[in-house]
Amino acid sequence: MAAKKTSFSRKLHLAFGAMLVITLALAWYFYDSVQWFEYDVERITIANSVLNAQRTLASQTALKLSLIEESVVDEAIGDLPRWHDNVQILRTAIIDIRLALTEENELQNDGIQTDEIEVLNEMEGLVEAIITSGETIRTALEEQRPGDARIELEKLQSTGAAELFSELMLETLAESSRKLAEANTETISLAHYITGVLPLFMLTLVGLTGMIAWLFSRSLTRSVSELHHGAEAFSNDDLNHRIPELHEMEFERLGAAFNTMARQLAEHRSDMRDSNIRLEAIVEERTRALKSSNETLERVDENRRKLLADISHEFRTPLTVIRGESEIALRGKVKTKAEYQETLERIIEQADQTTRLVDDLLFIARADAGEPRLKVREVSINKLLNTSCEDFGSRAEQVGVAIEPELGETEFVVMGDEGRLRQVFSILIDNALRYSKQDGRVTVGLSRVADEVVVKVQDNGIGLTQEEARQAFQRFFRGGKAQSHARGTGLGLPVAKAIVQAHKGRIALSGEPGKGALATVVLPYENKLEAIV
Repeated sequence: MAAKKTSFSRKLHLAFGAMLVITLALAWYFYDSVQWFEYDVERITIANSVLNAQRTLASQTALKLSLIEESVVDEAIGDLPRWHDNVQILRTAIIDIRLALTEENELQNDGIQTDEIEVLNEMEGLVEAIITSGETIRTALEEQRPGDARIELEKLQSTGAAELFSELMLETLAESSRKLAEANTETISLAHYITGVLPLFMLTLVGLTGMIAWLFSRSLTRSVSELHHGAEAFSNDDLNHRIPELHEMEFERLGAAFNTMARQLAEHRSDMRDSNIRLEAIVEERTRALKSSNETLERVDENRRKLLADISHEFRTPLTVIRGESEIALRGKVKTKAEYQETLERIIEQADQTTRLVDDLLFIARADAGEPRLKVREVSINKLLNTSCEDFGSRAEQVGVAIEPELGETEFVVMGDEGRLRQVFSILIDNALRYSKQDGRVTVGLSRVADEVVVKVQDNGIGLTQEEARQAFQRFFRGGKAQSHARGTGLGLPVAKAIVQAHKGRIALSGEPGKGALATVVLPYENKLEAIV
């Protein structure tokens, strides 16, 4: 009996030892193969990067020479932005080649390849010479000196820079293609090696497993049969069944564990029913949470679609103006420098307006998704309101409206984003000035109620109805009188609302037609917000 147990343990240890050795060898083989494969893949990637950058350099250099010749023939620069982009791409391509060569040298650990670097430096000098001549030609053409431009082109052609660059580039491309082909060949060879040796390992492992199964099958048949019979009895809910003593010590302990498990199962059957009830409750709770998450995702998707609709709606006007100004500048008669500058200034103005619109829409979208980006620090509301009033002082004088700050001497400090809060107060004061009457008055008040700071902006302008006050914070909404009284996008108050709500505050608008409007902002006093940069 004891001898059988010892023989079983010894055979088991030997079998698992042999399997462990085979497994470790297989793991080492795969690890080493993967390391070499990663090395070859990285070589291929770097070689591709070098080759692509060299092709870009070759094509852009040819394009540069073509642009120079066309400009000299036409005696004018036909496409100035393309001219400048070409120079940037040329220099970027040289930098990319240099970086890729450096990575290749570091990967191979064989030091700097002086020949390739020297060739690259020589090509860079030729490219810079072509760029320099191009800039000289461009300057001559812009200054109406076509003769000097032709002289410079002839000088460039006489130096043979283009021919020398072409020869160097052909040699370099051939060398890079050779390296890439060599790396591909080595990778394929490694793959063939891996697929060739792998079956031997697998056959060895399968043979060892089969031998172990045969050795143990005869001695373990009775024990396994008893354990199987006991498992069937337990699965049929016969918890009174007991597994008898087995010959092998290991299986004897396993049979005792099965018997103990049967007793424990019988004792804890009622506990299992309680656990099932608790599990059902947890599943129900998780289902509700999942439903809530789905609803949140639906709201986020709805906000995304709404943002895209808002962008397409609001971008029509500035983009139409930019296109119109550009077409007039391009298709009209030759204009003076001042006229072109005026056209560009109008385009820049529309671009700035579009940028501000994008910033506002993105902030509203992030706020709707619960992810506003704020730079939180201590902010003095008194100083912020004083600054906002001073910003609109000149404009108030122009429209004949007085701004009267009533801030008191007590300083109120909140935790928030100073730039965003200043944007809120600027929107409210700007609206008050827009819709005020001649010789009107705008009052900016500040007070504290309990643990909240209250800012009120009051005007005595055209006022608004209760329905207009309710819809004023919807994107792009403008009341009937507001549209006829002053221009606007209808986005200011929605932006202000998003900023205030991101600060855990509230904003409201009230008034009567012809009697002015009152905007109220309520912020938590020294509220601790999480800073999101």
